[in-house]
Order: sequence, then C-alpha cells, then structure tokens
Amino acid sequence: MPVSEVILISMGLLTLAIIAAGLFRRVSMPYAVVLVVIGILLGELARVWPLLSPLQSFRLSPELVFFVFLPALIFESGLSLNARQLLKDLGPVLTLAVPALLLSTSIVGITVWWLLDIDLTIALLFGALISATDPVAVIALFKELGAPMRLNVLVEGESLFNDATAIVVFGILLSMANEGTSISLFSSAGAIVEFLRVFIGGSLVGIIIGLVFSELLYRLHSSKSAVLAMSLVIAYLSFILAEHVLHVSGVMATVTAALSLSIVGLPRISLDVKPLISETWEFISLVANSMLFLLVGLSIHAIELVDHVWVILAAVVIVLLARAVSVYSLVPITMRVFKLPTISIAERHIMWWGGLKGGLAIAIVLSIPESLPGRELLITLTLGIVLFTLMVNAWSIRSLMHFLQLDRLTEDEKSEVEQGLHQAKRVSQELVGRYQQWELLPQGLAQKLKDEIHHTFGEEEVTQNQQRKLRQVYLACLREESMTLDNLFKSGLVSQYILLDLRNNLQLDREQFHFTDVDHNPSLAKGVSIFQRLEKAVLKLIREKNWAVGLLARYQHLRLSQQIQRDIAGIILCHSVLGMLMSREDIETPYVLRLHEMYARRLIRRQQRLEDLQNDFPEKVDEITALLFSKATYTTAQLKTSDQLEHGEIGVKACLAINKRIASLLQQINHPLVFKRQDYKSLLSMVPMFGGLPETLLTLLAGHVSEVTFLSGDIIIGEGDKGDALYIVAQGRAKVIRNNKQDESEIIGYLNINDFFGEMALLGNHTRTATVIAETSMTLIRLTRHDVLKVAAQFDDFKQLLEQVRDERLQSLENR
Repeated sequence: MPVSEVILISMGLLTLAIIAAGLFRRVSMPYAVVLVVIGILLGELARVWPLLSPLQSFRLSPELVFFVFLPALIFESGLSLNARQLLKDLGPVLTLAVPALLLSTSIVGITVWWLLDIDLTIALLFGALISATDPVAVIALFKELGAPMRLNVLVEGESLFNDATAIVVFGILLSMANEGTSISLFSSAGAIVEFLRVFIGGSLVGIIIGLVFSELLYRLHSSKSAVLAMSLVIAYLSFILAEHVLHVSGVMATVTAALSLSIVGLPRISLDVKPLISETWEFISLVANSMLFLLVGLSIHAIELVDHVWVILAAVVIVLLARAVSVYSLVPITMRVFKLPTISIAERHIMWWGGLKGGLAIAIVLSIPESLPGRELLITLTLGIVLFTLMVNAWSIRSLMHFLQLDRLTEDEKSEVEQGLHQAKRVSQELVGRYQQWELLPQGLAQKLKDEIHHTFGEEEVTQNQQRKLRQVYLACLREESMTLDNLFKSGLVSQYILLDLRNNLQLDREQFHFTDVDHNPSLAKGVSIFQRLEKAVLKLIREKNWAVGLLARYQHLRLSQQIQRDIAGIILCHSVLGMLMSREDIETPYVLRLHEMYARRLIRRQQRLEDLQNDFPEKVDEITALLFSKATYTTAQLKTSDQLEHGEIGVKACLAINKRIASLLQQINHPLVFKRQDYKSLLSMVPMFGGLPETLLTLLAGHVSEVTFLSGDIIIGEGDKGDALYIVAQGRAKVIRNNKQDESEIIGYLNINDFFGEMALLGNHTRTATVIAETSMTLIRLTRHDVLKVAAQFDDFKQLLEQVRDERLQSLENR
C-alpha cells in the first residue's frame, strides 16, 4: 500500500477516534471499549464494502506494537507514575509482576493443557502471553473518578513490570518450543537464569540511558524543545537498543529510563518543563492508544470467535481464576513480609477485575511462527479473551468501584472540596460586588446571585468539624511550603538533592498528619529519612578507607553545604507560611494561632541549628552562605529577565545584554571554595608518640594530614571496624561508646579539642575497640599509619623512636 494511503487512512482513523471520544463522553462506556467496537464494525464492513476494503490491510503486527506503540505507551506511564509511591509499594508491584505472573502462567498453562490436550510448552506459552495486563481503560477511569493514588500505582506499576515479565517468559518458552525442549528441572534452571539476565539487564540499560541523557540535558542547559525531543529519543532508543541490539528486556529499559528521567533529569533541568513534558506525552499516548485499540478491533473477526465461543468462555474463566489466585494469595503475603499498609479487600477486587488484556497479548500471539502447532487456536483464544475483558471487565469496572465505595471522598479530598467551595464563594461574591459597584447589575439581580452563591457554595461549611478544619489549614500550609520550595530550587538556593529530601519530608508530613497540640511536629516524628540513611551508608562505606580520604573530605564538605541549605530553606519556609497565615482572612483565628505557634517553634529550632553550624564552622558557613545567596540573587534576576522577554516587556537584544552581565557574575562566583589550613604541627605535637620530634619531622607529617568535617550524630569510627588512621580533634566534641554486652552500650568518655584517638592503629592494631560519635559538628585531622611509616623511612632516628615506644605505648593503651 502506498505511503500516502497509509497516512490518509491513519489520519481518518484518528479523526474517527477523536469524534467518537466527543460523542461518547457522556456514556459510561470506556473510551478504549468504544474504539474496539468501532474497529470491529469497520472490520466487518471492510469485508463487504469495497470502499473500505483497504482497511483489511490495517492489522496489528508484532513489529508495529513492539517498536511503535509499546515504547510510547510505556514511557508515558513511567513518566506519569508517582515514583515515590512506586518505591514504597515496589514489593507488591514486583510480586504481582513476577511471581504472580509466573503463578498465573502455570495455572493457565497446565489447565489448558489438561482441557484441550495440547503440548504443555504451547499451553504455557499461552499462559505467559495472556497473563500480561493492559489496564489502559481502567487507568483512564481511575483518573476520571479520582481513584486512590496507591491503587492507581499498584495497577499501572504491575502492568508495566509484568509486560516485561510476560515478554521475557514468552520468549524463553517459545525458544524451548521451537527447539523441541521439554519442561524439566534442568531446562527450568536455565530459563530462570535467562529470565534474570534479560529482566535485570533491561533495567540497567534503561537506568544508564536515563541518567546519561539527564546529565547531558542538564550540562547543555537544554531548552524545553530540546528536552521534549530528547525524551522521544530516550523512549525509543532505550527500547530498541535493549530489545533489538542487546537482547534484554526493552520494556524494563523504557520503564527505568522514564523513571530515571522523571526523578533525576527533569527536576534538575527546570520545574517548568515537567508539565509540558507530561502534556506532550499524554497527547502521544492518546494517539497511540486510539490507533492501537482501533487496530485491535480491526484484527478481531467476530464471526470466527462465535464459532469458538464455548472454548473462549472456558479460557476466560481459567484466566480469571488464575488471576484471582495470584491477587488474593500473594498480595496479602507481600504486605506482611514487607510490613506495608494493608491493601483492602475492595482494592484487591479492583486489581483482580481490572486485569484487562489488550494489544500486547495480540502482538505476542501474532509473533508465534506459523509452523508452530496450535497457533491458530492460541490466536482465537487470545482475541476472544481480549474482547471479553474489554467489553465486560472494562465496562463494569465503574459500577464495581461505586459498589465497593472506592469513588468516595477521602478526608484530604473533603478538605480540598471545602477549601475549593470557600474560594469559589469568595471569588464569586467579589465579582458580583464589583459589577454592582460599577452599576452593571441591578440591585435585585445582584441580591439573587448572592443568594444563589451562598446556597451553592456555603452549605458544606457547616459539616466541618474542628479536626477537619485544622487539617484543611495545615494542608494549606504544606502547599505554601511546597510552592516556596520550588521557587528556592528555581533560584538555585537549594540543590536538586535537597529539593527531593524536603519534598519527601513534606509528603510524609501530609501522610502522617495527626495534630494533637502545637508542639507536635510530624517532621520529627517520622524518624530518619531515606536520604539521611543513604548519607550514613555512604559515610560508613568510605570513612576508614585510605584511598577515599580525599573523597571523604569532599563528601563531608558537600554534606555540610547541604545541611546549611536545609536550615536556610527551613527558615525561609517557616517565614513564608507564617506570612501566609497572617494574610489569609478566610482562616479562623484559633487555627491561625495554633499553627502560627507551631511554625514559630520550628523557626526557632532551625535558626538555632544554623547558628550552631555558624559557631562550629564560622569561615566555611560564611563562604558557603555567601555563595548560595549570591547565586540565588543573580539566578532570580536571570529568571525575571526571561519572564519579561516572554511577556513582551523587553526585546530580545535587551534580554541578551542583561543575561550576558548576569552570566558573567555567575561565572565569577561558581568556583571551588578554598579554606585556610590550620596549624597541624601544633596539634600533632600534642600526641605523646610525636612529642619532642624536631620541627622538620612535624612539618613532614603535617604535609600528610587530611582535614575532615563531621556533622552532629555522624559515626567517625565504629567498634570492630578496621582502620589505620589517627584522629585529632581540632574542633567540636565526640562521645566514645563501647558495647560491653549484647545490645547494651556504655559511654566511656568524651573527646574535646586537642584530644586524639585511634593511635593504636599507627602501631599496627587496626581493629577499632570503641565507637566514636560526633556529639556536635566537628573538625578532625587524620593521619594514617602508611603516611607515618613513609616519613619514618626517611629518618632513622624517627624509625628507631617508633620501634622504642611501640611496646610501652601498646601496653599503656591496653591498660587505659
């Protein structure tokens, strides 16, 4: 068929899909079902009406699905998924995507093998391809009805990952079927290894592509158009490179590439680009889904399916029962194993009934070689099951959600309704008042409109109780914090890492809100965040490694800078919320006072933390603070200039001239900070084994010293760790803890300025005998055994001195 005809028919089908969406908007039938029905009708008409006969050439093919539709649909789903909620529920999502799909594959395959008397490998092949879910219609309904976010993530996350599992398992079974390999323990072990290679390999390919392109877009200061174009490249490059070139999972590559771009790339580029990216990919997804479901309908020959209706219905029952076993057995077990909040029985009903089958199953079954026995039967069963789930499951999911009361408002949503009603009432009344003041509205009509406004927007307010009113106001405070935080990131005052950390804190505050008194602080109640746990893990990994001493110093300096950013941002957020509370006339005074007191206390705590850092590291804090605020000032000016250009307030030449000046200023301040080194010789001379050494030796030793900062609560060395470094306290205070019994510890002392510890490591005993924890922010100097011996090798007198004091120092240290 000529390209011109292909484009013409494609545009005609797309136009028909959009018209159908408008005509059937008020009908409860899901959009995907409407398209499938239209596709079936067009397909039947094409067989009897010559004018539509070219449509018979439009059928789903594996290549069309795998390399055109699938990358776009998967990438859009990955971008739109709530990454934080996905990480929280990764356990159940992966359980549904891997063990549950394998269980469903086994149940369906063995049952079909027993009922239809076909080869077991072929039956399992069918079980794998029909176990993949395609909940496009369900997700669209979730968005329409505002279904719980967690349910949305579970259903869509499962679909993304189990598509990958199904394709991989199908490929392995198809290879076995083509080679005539029977199912055995040995072949199963090989299949497991191959599955892990393809599944994990695809994930790694996607992560690498996502991170590389994210860094590239950030370094090049890419425009919105460039980001849009590269997102399209990432979607298709990750899938085709993984699937076609590296022979790993293309689905997993595209999913992880989308998540990497969403989490790491887009926030670093610009906060403004994410809505544009989301809208663009929603459009691409709409086009892909519209064409896909129309082609699904065109691929179904209804009359042929009627001839096999009883076999299809039996297969439908088997597939539904297999999914029920997976959902109702594995999901509760996963919740208990990972200690996650329970998924309600109502949500499990939706997860079971919402496991629709779609274009992926058809594409997979069509990829079966024609020489394989039973191919036509598998195609018929697949088409029948896909049609059933779309016509029955998808159509009835709305009624099921209503019956299970999953479409009811949550407490947060009730608060949002109340706030929205109040704002709508205020704006409407102000508008009527202005029109009346300008003598555009007669007195009678104005009063009638005011009464209608009060009747429409005012009745809900009486239903609010004190707790819900307080929650509503607190949620407004969190929204104010979130908007202010975004502005701080745009201005460059906080890094992307701090942005994600503080956003995580705000989300936890929202989830864990339980207001009892003004001293309650959700941020303190939730414990150590995942970001802080990550920092501690990295610190533990490198703190005693001599090869990483430079990395450790830079890493700890970065953490100091990040802590300053946290405290500055926290102070600004508190001031922003306090200002908002005082300006909101619609918030009742008692709630303003309670929240004002809570945020005032937070402000004092954060100011005190910043003051403590200032006292501990005056030079460093001053330099870092000056750099942050200088960068924020000039970046804000740059943003304002771009905004003026966009709104036509200044011309292009003026904008370029201003930005050139600002860029010059930013370049001047973007340089590594260099801090003055302390007098390490005087500190070294306080260590007994270095006492009396000549100035020359102390100077040489001081040249090998490294300075490291530690924040309050950091573990400097851990009991039982291996290390050969001596530490001298240059600033701050630490506590020394030793575990005397199992699960019991005792503070055996404190270390202050000029104290030292770890000197036994210089004498050959590398096992740490106690844990040293920074009680305040600290500066330490670090000297390793290797560096001491290096200096000693140059001076025989020093070498003899070390040998002389070795035995007596070891003995005295052991006694101490």
